[in-house]
Amino acid sequence: MTKTQKLALGLSLLAVAMVGGTSAFFTASERTHNIITTSGVAIELIENTNQTGVDGRPVPFTNISNAHAGDTYSKIPQVKNIDEGSVWVRVKVAKGATINGSTEVAVSDNSISADFNTQDWLDGGDGYYYYSRVLEAGETTEPLFTEVTLADSLSDIYNGATFSLTLQAQAVQVANNGTSIHDAEGWPEE
Repeated sequence: MTKTQKLALGLSLLAVAMVGGTSAFFTASERTHNIITTSGVAIELIENTNQTGVDGRPVPFTNISNAHAGDTYSKIPQVKNIDEGSVWVRVKVAKGATINGSTEVAVSDNSISADFNTQDWLDGGDGYYYYSRVLEAGETTEPLFTEVTLADSLSDIYNGATFSLTLQAQAVQVANNGTSIHDAEGWPEE
């Protein structure tokens, strides 16, 4: 190889190295790690009575035995938002009775009734009562009802029956989920 060829080869290699080095000046890389945490939806169904204990707190509702036709009992169901996000709330109310200790029947008549709060709760016509306002973090709803009453004249089929009023509360997030309880989506499947 001649001196001129060696010089040309050296300049070529230098030019390639400069182009490679130059391209490194025009690229950059950086990595970030971002964490996004969603708020949760958590509620608590509370059932108290209108009585207060010695500590001044409401007495929780307990099962009632030896009830009679026409009797009225204090039962105050409320839902508390125990998470950080705002929620829409609904409660399903199912009436039932157990006859002769074993036969369960649905109760569709007024054998057992409640004084529903129609100012703060809306009857959805689907078995659920919908709370009319957003329930913010830490807040508790107004009572769904305050009293449960057995009819004055119960049908003979209910002699010795055990009545039940079963409540199931559900909630969905408010954020990006409609402008009212009527628009909210994502309710749990049954």
